[in-house]
Amino acid sequence: MEKGVFIVLEGLDGCGKSTQAKLLYEWLKKEGYNALITAEPTRNEIGRCIRKILSGKKRYNPKTLSYLFISDRHEHLEKEIKPALDNKKIVICERYYHSTIAYQAAQGIDMEYLIELNSFAMDPEIKPDLVIFLDVKPDIAASRTSTGEIFENEKFLRGVRENYLRLDNLTRIDGNRPIEEVFSDMKKVVSVLL
Repeated sequence: MEKGVFIVLEGLDGCGKSTQAKLLYEWLKKEGYNALITAEPTRNEIGRCIRKILSGKKRYNPKTLSYLFISDRHEHLEKEIKPALDNKKIVICERYYHSTIAYQAAQGIDMEYLIELNSFAMDPEIKPDLVIFLDVKPDIAASRTSTGEIFENEKFLRGVRENYLRLDNLTRIDGNRPIEEVFSDMKKVVSVLL
């Protein structure tokens, strides 16, 4: 492999991102690839602050929350994603800027503003090679979640899903099916990159 590969998994809370990311990571390692699995929000200081907000322990204005996500992403790119790609790793990232746009737009922030805002925090040379949207019905997604985060309700997730479907360059995989069937489709689309 001449360069690293950047794969992003997106979707509603409860869509199965973490499960599929782990399966993908294990499969790639078994196939002999050097892979990294990571997620946003990160585990750095900004990411920990975001997680407190999502848990309902802190309250922030939706626009401020957007800025926090973007700041967290900038750090993530510089300190984790970019070095891994430079070392020719396959980076599997749960959530990226698509989440910020879909979720914060569902909180009432203008989608075009969010797209422009995110562009300032991004490195134009580092774009995902593949963005997989694990598409799950909002009622199913809400029934699968149990962390109690502020966004985990069916009505809100319906708006988030609509926003995801408005974004370009997403490879949609039906996440309503059994884990094995979803992963089979994941392997097919990832194999094209390898």
